[in-house]
Amino acid sequence: MCDSDDEEIKLSAETQAILNQFLKEKEQQEKSQVVEENWQLSQFWYSEATQKTFGKIMKQLIRDSKMKEDICVALLSCPSLFETINSIADNVRLFEFDERFQKYGKNFVHYDYNLGNDENYLKEYKKTFDLIILDPPFLSEECLRKSFQIVNRIKKDDCKIILNTGIVQKTLAKELGLEKSSYKPQHKNNLGNEFASFANFDLNKYI
Repeated sequence: MCDSDDEEIKLSAETQAILNQFLKEKEQQEKSQVVEENWQLSQFWYSEATQKTFGKIMKQLIRDSKMKEDICVALLSCPSLFETINSIADNVRLFEFDERFQKYGKNFVHYDYNLGNDENYLKEYKKTFDLIILDPPFLSEECLRKSFQIVNRIKKDDCKIILNTGIVQKTLAKELGLEKSSYKPQHKNNLGNEFASFANFDLNKYI
């Protein structure tokens, strides 16, 4: 009787272990699935070289500044940088409209730049982030201004900000306190618009 009971308990434990392994593999598979660009959402993924460059920038910022691995990083509308940055820093949040990126679990925050005028929008993240990288989906003044309203809400006072956008936004970026760097982000599918990285610090030093 005891032998039988022990066998049942052991079998139950083994079954649970198999189930746990299956669920873990399923979760990893879902996370590893490639999310294709949705041009209707104005999505254009960065090239591998650009992703690696931002990984290098992240490592340099951690090494050469007061930043630590546990700094809080916000990625606004640039999901193709998430896996690279998340492999380097511990606290990364992806603010993204596309709900396909819910696969990143608690690291995903549903985000709509159109709500930038709402003072209560994302107030739970007020003065949270040490580093913000953003790539507004549209090359319009309205989109950038609303995006920056949110940036100003969620950034710490000494937050470093990197903006990837078209050269056409240079004047507005300067008005918002960002200087053009020498770096030009590249996309997997070449875009007609020339892009550049703008920052509120000397980004060239970290490239």
